[in-house]
Amino acid sequence: MTWQKLYNERVRSLTPSIIQEMRDLISVPGTISFAAGEPSSELYPVTELRSAFGRVLENSPELLAYASPAGDPCLREWISSWLYRKGYSLEEKGSDRILLTNGSQAGLNILSLMFLEKGRKIILEDPSYTEAMLTFSKEGVELLTVPMDDEGPVPDLFEKVVREEKPELYYTIPTFQNPSGISVSEKRKLQILDIADRYGVRIIEDDPYRQLWFDSAPPSTYLALSGDSENIIYLGSFSKIIAPGIRCGYALLPPEVMKKAMELRVLLEIGLSSVLQRSVFEFLSTSDFEAHLVHLREVYRSRRDAMVNSLNKNIVPHGMGLGVPEGGFFIWGRIPGIDTSEFARFAAKEEKIGTVPGSGFFAVPDHGSEFLRLSFAQVTPEEAEEGSERLARALIRYKGR
Repeated sequence: MTWQKLYNERVRSLTPSIIQEMRDLISVPGTISFAAGEPSSELYPVTELRSAFGRVLENSPELLAYASPAGDPCLREWISSWLYRKGYSLEEKGSDRILLTNGSQAGLNILSLMFLEKGRKIILEDPSYTEAMLTFSKEGVELLTVPMDDEGPVPDLFEKVVREEKPELYYTIPTFQNPSGISVSEKRKLQILDIADRYGVRIIEDDPYRQLWFDSAPPSTYLALSGDSENIIYLGSFSKIIAPGIRCGYALLPPEVMKKAMELRVLLEIGLSSVLQRSVFEFLSTSDFEAHLVHLREVYRSRRDAMVNSLNKNIVPHGMGLGVPEGGFFIWGRIPGIDTSEFARFAAKEEKIGTVPGSGFFAVPDHGSEFLRLSFAQVTPEEAEEGSERLARALIRYKGR
């Protein structure tokens, strides 16, 4: 008897992540990666974090004990106040509405375990975040999709899907979306909110890139535009704006959901690291966090510009179209007539340039067969130029086979 025979239905349904597959493929020395959708390590506030962790360990050794299921109260209170000061929430909800998570991915998993099961339906943007789709799919839920234009999900098509399929949840990444880079306009959000309200659809608003705008701040959140409706769950993360390795995110939940989420947390992991969470609070409350965010925006803006310029010079003449984002980490490329899943593997092996094919970002993989996700977050201007040249050579060679 093998262990595989004991796998339950949830585990048997798991499929590999295309992002992880590409990470493995481009681990060869000398490869330039346009695939990494994560912050650049030289932008981590290491000195400030080291000081914050040191102060917490010196002054609060009691935090090494088991933690509250909801997370550190100081950080939860800071997040509640910050969401209000920034206008993402119309009123300060208080720490009793904030659940700290092991990154926003863990938040999605908790919500999936709470709300999703075989026979239920959830509607997503088309394309959407691949790891979210894998998380939802493992619960046996049916994934429905709505196409997007430059302003976000198309309202008429959204209403058609909602009316005909009757999903109970809508998952959205409304700001500098992964992978498309699209931000949903305020007008479009109001249209979607109206439809969701009329049909009783709850919204999960996943917003990890909101702080990484380049020229102007993004439109208001669904949460604020809804008047802080109890029908919206708001997810955020410090992974993109402090460091991913701290694994610290949060969910703003309605009271009845918060209670059940804490009960589930106890079963999953008792609680998260209080030392880590209090150190994040110490960093946020003692450093110039806004100056840190300004610096991030400046660096990522320059990297976006460098990659866009290099791509326009080197590969756009050979048939790739580009969407240029106003923030975040991602450029969404399209090569008509090319199977990008096959091409991405060819480019990685033959020219040592890493990208992520679009198929993994669509519930129906064929919908993404001509798309590529390119990330500029970890790419210097020199690497952008060399990588774009490699990608162009790969495309020419691929077409000429």
